[in-house]
Amino acid sequence: MHWVDRGPAPDGLEAMRKEYTAGWIRCYRDGKGTRPHDSHWRGFHEALHRIFGGLCAYCEERTKGEVDHFRPVSRVPEQVYQWSNWIFSYPACNRTKWAKWPVLGYVDPCADSEEERPEAYFTFDTLNGMIRPRAGLSPDRHARAATMIRDLALNRYHHMQNRVAAVQRLSQMERISVSGHRLSQEILVTTFLRLSSRQEPWSSVIRVWLLEQGYELLD
Repeated sequence: MHWVDRGPAPDGLEAMRKEYTAGWIRCYRDGKGTRPHDSHWRGFHEALHRIFGGLCAYCEERTKGEVDHFRPVSRVPEQVYQWSNWIFSYPACNRTKWAKWPVLGYVDPCADSEEERPEAYFTFDTLNGMIRPRAGLSPDRHARAATMIRDLALNRYHHMQNRVAAVQRLSQMERISVSGHRLSQEILVTTFLRLSSRQEPWSSVIRVWLLEQGYELLD
């Protein structure tokens, strides 16, 4: 996971929020009536796809994706049309998370505060591809990170394999450059910079590997 700047809410969303939110509150907060049928957040799919670079905010897989309510509608209905509550998500991650919301909440991929962003909570084992809580977190912060990893199944086998494969590609390129001189250092560094870009899949584990190898990241 990595931080994404969601930016300001699109035009027209505030009017939509005022028109439709009350029905969700009546259903889930007041226990009256049936679940509303509106789902106008889907109309903002393309905007979120662009902002998140086509990557799931949770697993960093490239995906057509869908709009996920970070705080579930059934738990926090007043945020059903809140821009700050919308995340671009791989469908499987969205369905795995579903209506879960632990006491401490989850780590917000779009948190305003740097200390609350994913980079402050998570790191990776570059040998097996596992995402894990950073060392030195407070008990509450460690619990928030560990619970999110568990509840969203972020260490599913295919996620781990994709992370390992991403690291192995870079490692192989480095070995070729050192042993055979078939890749110039300039080309190697340019490639590493591109693959560690936040617009590329699995950039978080790639960044951890680059730091382990002594490379300096630009941001």
